[in-house]
Amino acid sequence: MEDAAGMSILCAVDFSRASALALVAADRIATTFQQPLTVVTVADPLLAAAERMHSGSEPLALLAESLGDFVDETLGPGAASRHRLLVPVGEPSGEILATAGAVDAQLVILATRGASGVSKFVFGSIAERVLRKSTRPVLVVPPAVEGGPMRTLGAMQEVLAPIAFHDHVLDDVKLAHRVAKASHARLRLLHVVPGGDAGRWTVLRPSMAAQMEEQLGGARASAMEAAQVALEQLADAVRGTPAPTLEIAEGPVADQIAEMADRADVDLVVLGLRGVPGLLDGARVGSVAYRVLCASPAPVLAVPHEARGKAAMAFLGAADARS
Repeated sequence: MEDAAGMSILCAVDFSRASALALVAADRIATTFQQPLTVVTVADPLLAAAERMHSGSEPLALLAESLGDFVDETLGPGAASRHRLLVPVGEPSGEILATAGAVDAQLVILATRGASGVSKFVFGSIAERVLRKSTRPVLVVPPAVEGGPMRTLGAMQEVLAPIAFHDHVLDDVKLAHRVAKASHARLRLLHVVPGGDAGRWTVLRPSMAAQMEEQLGGARASAMEAAQVALEQLADAVRGTPAPTLEIAEGPVADQIAEMADRADVDLVVLGLRGVPGLLDGARVGSVAYRVLCASPAPVLAVPHEARGKAAMAFLGAADARS
């Protein structure tokens, strides 16, 4: 693949309706921040070989033509000529990541398939594999955005940042603040105190179950008070105007994040990823992050800890330059 230094936005598509939504989002972001957009679709090597054997035609040429048609149908006539289109051959997630490296993408955009909802756990395997290995920010666009306004980076009103108190928490908040600032959007910081599962004590005698719940209730109350203080300190550290909205919730963490995103009409969830990319046990995308990605009705910007510095998504600074 030839070098394409300077390309900032990469969108992966597979000709599905879901990936058309991701392409629309990518085009809007690239236009807003005046960045080049690369659109990639990956050819399966076995299907490519079969096409060559049966028809004698060049499969990549056919797929490239189809990709151009898809871009024009999704974005309007002539759109394909304004963007760079690539058709590598291989395993999709690996080729998407390789292309992101080749074009030095500051943001990778792709779709996830299926109905949203924590109970369904529908998360596209390609998107999941990309997130497990990526060291670049990845914007995941769910099918739930279809039919809505789908306000994207640069044109959002409400940004939600779920906060877990770990070593990179200040970096998470600063990046979420930059994302919100680039859109002149409100930033909402949310910390969820796990709890609310009273059914766990059904095996105990009623008096003992009540005692356990009372003790844990006091611990959760203390945790919520401490979380409020910590969120206030984080809000002071970013010195946003207006100041971030602070939210404390209790219950299953992913459920509460998804419910807040829906209730507050959130345009984007900024989710920090921890762990080392590429581990077989999937430490990069933990159970809570996985559930949020499955359940969120809004797009999720998943940011690995390697990509949380000031250089991450540097194109966001273009909004300040134009202000």
